[in-house]
Amino acid sequence: MRLWMYLGCLMAVAGSACPQENTTEEPERLIKRIQARTRENLERLPDYTCLQTVERWMRPSPKKEFEKVDTLRLEVGVAGDREIYAWRDAAQFEEKELREMIGRGTIGSGDFALHARNVFLSSAATYFYKGEEKFESRTVHRYEYGVPIEKSRYRIRVPPEEAVVGFSGFFLVDAETLDLLRLEVIADEIPEKLGLAEASVRMDYAWLKIGAGEFLLPKGSLMMMATVNGEESKNLTDFSGCRQYVSESQIHFGGDKGDVKSETGPLALPPKAVLEMELAADINLEAAAVGDPVEAVLKRPVEENGRVVAPAGAIVRGNLVRLERNATPFDHYEVGLRFHTLEARGAKTAFTATMDDVGRAAGLVREQKRMDPVFTKRRTTRFDILVRETPKGQGVLHWEAKHPRVKKGLDMRWVIED
Repeated sequence: MRLWMYLGCLMAVAGSACPQENTTEEPERLIKRIQARTRENLERLPDYTCLQTVERWMRPSPKKEFEKVDTLRLEVGVAGDREIYAWRDAAQFEEKELREMIGRGTIGSGDFALHARNVFLSSAATYFYKGEEKFESRTVHRYEYGVPIEKSRYRIRVPPEEAVVGFSGFFLVDAETLDLLRLEVIADEIPEKLGLAEASVRMDYAWLKIGAGEFLLPKGSLMMMATVNGEESKNLTDFSGCRQYVSESQIHFGGDKGDVKSETGPLALPPKAVLEMELAADINLEAAAVGDPVEAVLKRPVEENGRVVAPAGAIVRGNLVRLERNATPFDHYEVGLRFHTLEARGAKTAFTATMDDVGRAAGLVREQKRMDPVFTKRRTTRFDILVRETPKGQGVLHWEAKHPRVKKGLDMRWVIED
């Protein structure tokens, strides 16, 4: 209640009286109708997936301009009471949480469906009717709400710390149709250990066609976070290409990691098998986004006990999983790759492999002394360690920014994990 007295007094400063508790029946009947409308939409939704595009921006202080960090593109879907994610063109949704997939930078989940469910379909929220107003030429009902920390399921993680927070905010619904148009979620009572001063997300909704029906879904969101030392991050998210999940889809819900449909049965890549392959198309680092598909072809067959498991020319599919531009020790990109599916003879298999080596190419950084011969031996050694970083299940290329294109034909050597 202290929170709502505070919000009310802020409104009073703007010329309104501090709000009193709503005792009339009409707002209570109205919120029940809104909840029923939202529940009906969510419960009739088929299994579906959308393309989620996230632009990530940061600035060191409010006095500075936001600078774009990168762009992410992933598939997002809903399974039960959780959101699930996959890299584009992947064989299946990941078992990992979104933050584990992305690894670096600010990222949030819940925008797609879970925030709306927590606000409208649970008994945790307390609602405060604020009357009618205009929003994008429509007359809308405005409600403010609050969910105390003891009833909240909203978790914020700032590695290595994680904590549950209470949250509050407002939502707008069309006065005629009761369609949800906007929902804002603001974190309350943020624990000091997270080092955050503010955290909020705002979602806008629209009717989108999926299969034979139309459904009210988020079309985009804005997430803002500020640390106690003044750093701010901004994520602009767009949802598009929503489609119903059917059995023929490459992305599917549930199943084992190797459960990929094929005409002739699954392939079986032996542990420690070596995939010698070359990039099938250029990667334009100035236009690419994290999550974009990447394709390679096998240069040599994969054999086991004298038997060809996968022939030369087999297609290997993957994604960009990191794309960062750094100014030190010189202007270069860090390009993270992950390959996940091999296709041969009408069959597919999912796998995990780590890059072991990469061939020479214009722009690829292999030895720092080639870039700047005045570097000390110690600094060269430190940079060699950076260049040869090999996260399990990935490969990282360090690429000169003056050559912002990874060329088709780049030779790579990957080793299948146990």
